[in-house]
Amino acid sequence: MDYNKVKEKNLYFFTRTLEEFKDEHHAVAQSKISHLKRFEKMLELGDFNNKRILDVGCGIGGFYDFLKEKNITCDYTGIDIIPSMIDAAKERIPEIKDKFFVFDIIEEKMNKIFDYVVSIGPLNLKFESGQNVDFTMRLLKEMFQLAIIGSALSMTSSLTQKPCKETFYYDPVVILSETLKFCSNIKIDHTYLPHDFTIFCYKRDLYSSE
Repeated sequence: MDYNKVKEKNLYFFTRTLEEFKDEHHAVAQSKISHLKRFEKMLELGDFNNKRILDVGCGIGGFYDFLKEKNITCDYTGIDIIPSMIDAAKERIPEIKDKFFVFDIIEEKMNKIFDYVVSIGPLNLKFESGQNVDFTMRLLKEMFQLAIIGSALSMTSSLTQKPCKETFYYDPVVILSETLKFCSNIKIDHTYLPHDFTIFCYKRDLYSSE
């Protein structure tokens, strides 16, 4: 499977959305209410206060804005594979411009770890057969390895009743089965949106307290 083609499609699509829309949620091709609900769901991963947070596929920094509005003080880092998104994030949020980087954890090894690693719908565009699940699982595994406490990833769900032709919809059962190969303490939540779910992965398994 050619990951370069996946990156090229993401680059082309999101460069156009950023050029067309100035509001943060439309720039990353999400509705305002869906975007907010996904952000809120990420907070269930754990207490982000005074923690190191890595936001994978950060776009123009919307999740940092959300954390700030919630009065959550943390050591935030945002990465994205789209250079124009990182440029826009640095311009929008100059107080942490040194915390935004063009970086791809699927291809590159990060020499730093974080308390929590989150990602909001980074690979929801439809790619060639099998590519979405393969690369999403690679991303989820890398996120988990970079997290000291846990990681969370949201994605569009195959249980939706109103599919869009450009969107790939993930089977929650398949994602759970694949994730169990490297993590035994998992939660999936499909209650916050009819077309979306989030998978939470924790480093401490259920036997750790024994």
